[in-house]
Amino acid sequence: MFMAWPFTVSVPVSASLRAVVSVLSLTFLALAHGVARAEVERDFLAARQALEKGQTARFDQHAARVPEGHLLHPYIAYWRVRDRPAEDPARVAFVERHPDSPLAERVRQDLARQAGQNEDWSRFRHWVGQLARLDLELRCFSLRERLAAGGREAVGEGVELYRTGRDLPGSCGPLFNRLFELGALVDEHRFARLRLALAEDNARLARELIADLPQAERPRADAFRLAQDKPESWLARSPENRAERELTLFALDRIARNDPLRAASLWREAGQRLGEAERRHGWGIVAMHAGRRHMPQAVDWFQQAGNDLPDAQLAWKVRAMLRAGRWPEVYHAILAMSAEEQNATTWRYWRARALKAMNARVQANALFAELSRGHDYYAFLAGEELPVRLETRPPEHRPSVDEVRAIAERPSIRRALLLRRLGMGAEANGEWQWAIAGFDDPSLLAAAEVARREGWYDRAIATAERTRDLHNFDLRFLTPYRDLAEAYSRGNGLDPAWVYGLMRQESRFIEHARSRVGATGLMQIMPATAKWIARQLGLGDQAQMSHPETNIRFGTWYLKHVQDSLGGSPVLATAAYNAGPGRARRWQAETPLEGAIYVDTIPFVETRDYVRKVLGNAMHYRQRMGQEPIRLTDKLGMIPPRPAGRVTAEMDASG
Repeated sequence: MFMAWPFTVSVPVSASLRAVVSVLSLTFLALAHGVARAEVERDFLAARQALEKGQTARFDQHAARVPEGHLLHPYIAYWRVRDRPAEDPARVAFVERHPDSPLAERVRQDLARQAGQNEDWSRFRHWVGQLARLDLELRCFSLRERLAAGGREAVGEGVELYRTGRDLPGSCGPLFNRLFELGALVDEHRFARLRLALAEDNARLARELIADLPQAERPRADAFRLAQDKPESWLARSPENRAERELTLFALDRIARNDPLRAASLWREAGQRLGEAERRHGWGIVAMHAGRRHMPQAVDWFQQAGNDLPDAQLAWKVRAMLRAGRWPEVYHAILAMSAEEQNATTWRYWRARALKAMNARVQANALFAELSRGHDYYAFLAGEELPVRLETRPPEHRPSVDEVRAIAERPSIRRALLLRRLGMGAEANGEWQWAIAGFDDPSLLAAAEVARREGWYDRAIATAERTRDLHNFDLRFLTPYRDLAEAYSRGNGLDPAWVYGLMRQESRFIEHARSRVGATGLMQIMPATAKWIARQLGLGDQAQMSHPETNIRFGTWYLKHVQDSLGGSPVLATAAYNAGPGRARRWQAETPLEGAIYVDTIPFVETRDYVRKVLGNAMHYRQRMGQEPIRLTDKLGMIPPRPAGRVTAEMDASG
């Protein structure tokens, strides 16, 4: 409170004194503004906490103190209408008042979903037309609406949607029923989906599909249970109809998952009771599971299966043939894949390698040149196959000061940053994703720079990766904690670029990252592993893994330990860091194997992708950190044979 003086005195005031008074006044105003802002933010968080506890009166008390013009007020308004019925006018009013926000998108989704459930197609069209994207439930509603309006193009989309072994939302059931009525779906589609459901081990869907079959095509009452629980007993029977033949393939799959040799032995007899196509598919099942275990018999079993196989089986046929060095079979198996699968970068690269191995160098080089224009693991490998190395890295775009300022001043960006500072990570990510949707390349890179300056490294990287023509690799491949990373990498005799490549893949530089299985920190160290490392370093077991220095120290020590235990191979060490040293050894061949083939025949989808990304990242970091250029092919090297005595009967199967 300010007091008025009871008298006035005329005193000359110097310019310097006026400047001091001005600075003090501005400082006071800034402090007052900061205090007021902090109070609003406390009220906002208190309102959120009250809402979560169902304390309505307390929520209203704190919510009333968040001004309508405040960045966070849309959340207050959303929380007030969130749990009201979909048709409540207040929800529509919220959308009209805050149309450009992820919160309004949620309300629009609810309104569209409610209209779809009521088959109020006019109202559904109104709301669905305002959505940025449709989830699967709304997509099925949309196809039903289009069918009701006579849209024939919806028929093909609906049929394609039916081709899955996974469960679909309830809104899809009436869509499929209508397609069966129209004759667009027939029993053959049911059998095809039944095979997919059985391959996915989706018993609920399989039983539902069987129940919908014509009576004459349904299996015996105990058939499904017997095929599932006693597959060998089922294989001894002669199937009586199409559904029972599908259950025979299902029983074979259950045996082959654990014992491909036993499955092959049984199939030689049981397969004779089925048709040629089904018999070949059965050999594909056995061969695929053998391929996942890197069994040499997989090659012969795939030969018996032929190439008229699903993409999943063809993928493992390619991998088995790669390990066997049978390039013509690699090439023809890739050509047998669906057009969509053939177009995947992995198979385009191996198709080019197969062409080169078969001396079709012109066609191979055309594919290599196309792949080398990318920025991933395969772009490096493809570029190294070309007789003349192409310059694949375009000039980098660096956002200007004005571009960065313009993005930073956007309310949606400011809201995302504020939510993050308040610890509301999920909401912050949602706001950020909504804010950058539709950004052009310069705006994406300016946004990435804003995130970098805020220390929001995972958003900076993910945003920079979205560009199409303009790129900034300094933003894609950030180097926070550089002093720590370089010191501990070199102290352990490791390549810092490799450590950065691994750290980027593990955590995207989120200090407090925690995986669903409990791995913690920048290098994602499991609690048991952290305790073991601490004992090896003589530190006890109380180390804080979320602390960057401790996490990097432990992670680099462990990476070096694993690399030394695996003969110094960075490929094996990277695989071991993700899946464990035992598995990395088990995936070695009995003879030396090219590193790129080892990587692409790792049985685990997650680990296969992880190794490719870590090693591809490392190549970019070498450029980013000014290190001497090396070839990725040389980095991968040759993987030595599996050590004698390390072979185990148990084999993890995935992907």
